[in-house]
Amino acid sequence: MRTYVAAAIEYFRNESNCRTGAQRLEGEMDKVAGTSGASDAEDQGRETQHPPRSHVDYPLLFEESPEVLLVLLPDAPRFTMVAATKARFRATHTTRESLGHGLFEIFPDNPDDPGATGSSNLRASLERALKTGQPDTMPVQKYDIRGADGTFETKYWSPKNIPVLAPKGEVLYLLHRVEDVTELVRASELGEELRGRTHEMEREVITRSHELDVAFRTLRETNLKLSEFDAAKTAFFNNISHEFRTPLALILGTLEDELGAGNKALPAQTRMQLKVAQRNSLRLLKLVNSLLEFSRIEAGRMQAHYQPTNLALLTAELAGNFHSAVVRGGLTLTVDCPPLPEPVYVDRSMWEKIVLNLISNAFKHTFQGSITVRLEWRGDSVQLAIEDTGIGIAAEDLPRLFDRFHRVEGAASRTHEGTGIGLALVKELVKLHGGTIAVESEPGRGSRFTVTVQTGTAHLPAENVGTNPDTFASGRMSAPYVEEALQWVPPAAAAAQVEEVTGANAEGAPGRPTWTAPRARILWVDDNPDMRSYVTRLLKRFYDVTEASDGQAALESALASPPDLVLSDVMMPRLDGFGLLRALRADTRTRRLPIILLSARAGEESAIAGLDTGADDYLIKPFSARELLARVRTHVELAWQRRAWESELEQRVRKRTTEMEVQIKRMGLLNQITRAIAERHDLRSIFEVVIRSVEENLPADICWIGLPGAATDGVELGNSLMYEPDLQSGSKRLPQELSGLELRSLVSAPLRAQGDLLGVLIAGRRLPDSFSSGECEFLRQLSEHVAIAARQGQLHESLQAAYDDLHLTQQGIVLREHWSAPAATAEPAAAPQLGGSKISG
Repeated sequence: MRTYVAAAIEYFRNESNCRTGAQRLEGEMDKVAGTSGASDAEDQGRETQHPPRSHVDYPLLFEESPEVLLVLLPDAPRFTMVAATKARFRATHTTRESLGHGLFEIFPDNPDDPGATGSSNLRASLERALKTGQPDTMPVQKYDIRGADGTFETKYWSPKNIPVLAPKGEVLYLLHRVEDVTELVRASELGEELRGRTHEMEREVITRSHELDVAFRTLRETNLKLSEFDAAKTAFFNNISHEFRTPLALILGTLEDELGAGNKALPAQTRMQLKVAQRNSLRLLKLVNSLLEFSRIEAGRMQAHYQPTNLALLTAELAGNFHSAVVRGGLTLTVDCPPLPEPVYVDRSMWEKIVLNLISNAFKHTFQGSITVRLEWRGDSVQLAIEDTGIGIAAEDLPRLFDRFHRVEGAASRTHEGTGIGLALVKELVKLHGGTIAVESEPGRGSRFTVTVQTGTAHLPAENVGTNPDTFASGRMSAPYVEEALQWVPPAAAAAQVEEVTGANAEGAPGRPTWTAPRARILWVDDNPDMRSYVTRLLKRFYDVTEASDGQAALESALASPPDLVLSDVMMPRLDGFGLLRALRADTRTRRLPIILLSARAGEESAIAGLDTGADDYLIKPFSARELLARVRTHVELAWQRRAWESELEQRVRKRTTEMEVQIKRMGLLNQITRAIAERHDLRSIFEVVIRSVEENLPADICWIGLPGAATDGVELGNSLMYEPDLQSGSKRLPQELSGLELRSLVSAPLRAQGDLLGVLIAGRRLPDSFSSGECEFLRQLSEHVAIAARQGQLHESLQAAYDDLHLTQQGIVLREHWSAPAATAEPAAAPQLGGSKISG
């Protein structure tokens, strides 16, 4: 920079012989550029490499200086601009034509900014420098610089006005130097904004910390209450389970006496009904026992008694009890339990629960294939594996499979009944044996449960280990499990009975629905288990039925996996039917579900109240099976049709949205091409931009532009856009440049401007019928813009040619005048050299 300032000093010294001003600038040079030994050494090095000072072009060095410098005359208040560096012209978007004008004529304040003070502050600084003859440094100023398009651009400059003095001290020039600090000011403003945001975030963090502290205290109190509730629940289960077992023992004893072999006079219908009661009583006893044992395990009061056991024989007998149920279900049961080298110490009643629960669970979720029970000796352990070919379990459900009350949502099953504690109980019983349980599963292929217990007694509590074989009767607890499994696959007689109850063979009955749509899923809600069982039997022949015992459970199930229809009782605990209806209608996921309410409240007012609440239908108990099936079928079909219409509408909206996005993209491409060709004047560069943009962005395999002449001889130019979907089936003639490219589809758009045909734009692809109507319209619009640009290019070339002709004519005239004039000296004068430049292309 020292060199550029020195150039300015020499410039003024040569122009005005202003020694004092030069000395003043030399002083400013040291302030601006900085002086150091290294800089002086560098300058001396440069002096040894460049010509002497008298041969340096100081005006050129001044103009090329990267500093933003402006030279002003001291003719206040006009301050005429007489010289400037090119950096100044670039920074202010001006040219040399601005020289000779007053400073504030070219750079006024922004009229749209009433608070602008940049020009007034600059004028004051210039007047101070002019008055004192001393440099005047201004604080950072905001200037509105007028751009080439007439708009104002905000700049922040740090100006300094330096007077250039004559020998007698009068000011000859004012050197106006600025440093652009716009980015620094904006960065400072951004820093202030970020600091403000930081303070806001700090306040937000403090607020959230207080909220988290309150939430933590609340959570701690809630956990304490939950612990108290859990203890109360365990005590309740203990008490209620014992209370249930006494009446159940009396019911089962009475039923066993009535169904005894000695009572042969019992009518068949009565015997069948008593067997139903016995089966459900056994099932209830099984549930009570499971709840009691689980509560005892949670309370830590479960005691195991480990006895030496022939584990292979016990396991095989337990598995064999399921043979009839498995065969009736269309499956095969494989039991592979070879004799073991020595007895295994287990609690036999617990081992029975482990095996029965796992086999029952496998049968519940297996519809075809087989169930395999295998026992294997492994030296220090014994491994029980129960494998099925059922529906399998998704990977995300495996970690929670042994959690209490956890049930896999939407899993296909022979029954939707269950408490969700079977596998959790199995895991706890295995842990009491010091063993482990694991599961491997793959959806659609089946599952494999593996139980591993150690041999010997070293791992067991010594006080609970016995030495004498137990007299425990194997299979004593298997009856409830087997009876329940048999109910999942009713025999032919039971199936015929259900057929009769549903009215499928009755005159005028609807029978099995004839539509071929996929099975709908019905959510059936009732707190009465007998009613749930009855309605489920009616519906499950035609639909997949999900049961819920109250409105709250139904709501959770519906929100987790919305069914095709909800069938609900009105009077239920926790959340009644009307509350369930309002909750489903309030959620966007279930708002349009068809809902049918069942109620024992008769009368027109009850039905109207149900329909007014938002139900699709209202059925009064008691109802006929045929009426229920007919109403369910009608509303399921209507729901499917409504979803089909909604799906079609969504597809149309998505298609239209996609078309609009593509259209917007093409419009952007059209604007991009238009801007690019507007910056060019010669035809070749215009055509190159268009061809490259179409081939890369449309895209097209080839884009070609031809002008009338040999290249388009025989090509049908036409008056409008033409589309050939398949060139093989047509006879359209192609330009020679396109004939060997194996094109199948082609779009040709004429280039017309002011009624004249300038050429043709052709885009082609190697696939037949591959141009959409939107792409054809894009090419048509593009051809209009290209035609206008081509016309301008032709005019530019004509103007260039005319200029060249004129230039040559002028040269000829000058030469003729020169040679025709008489010789002024003995030696002929040299011919004059003519200068000039072409119009830039």
